[in-house]
Amino acid sequence: MILQESRPKRGDQVIAQKAANDLVLLNMADGNYYSLNEIGGKVWELCDGNRSVSQVIAALAGEYDIPDQVLEADILELLEDFRRGKLIV
Repeated sequence: MILQESRPKRGDQVIAQKAANDLVLLNMADGNYYSLNEIGGKVWELCDGNRSVSQVIAALAGEYDIPDQVLEADILELLEDFRRGKLIV
């Protein structure tokens, strides 16, 4: 489970490649591909191990006109997907 104080970090086994308007991730450990939209790509970039989940949410809250509760829920869900896919540690 992803907590607000967690500091997600991109996994070393994941390759990220920009493709048109999306960011494509390849988990080399299992061969699975993931495609992220603009906001998902920004979340991915912010997963540097230095920022807490709440800092990631705060960084994106100022950029997008999305209600805070919706943005927080979406980011938490995405981070949980990253965790399940072993894309972050």
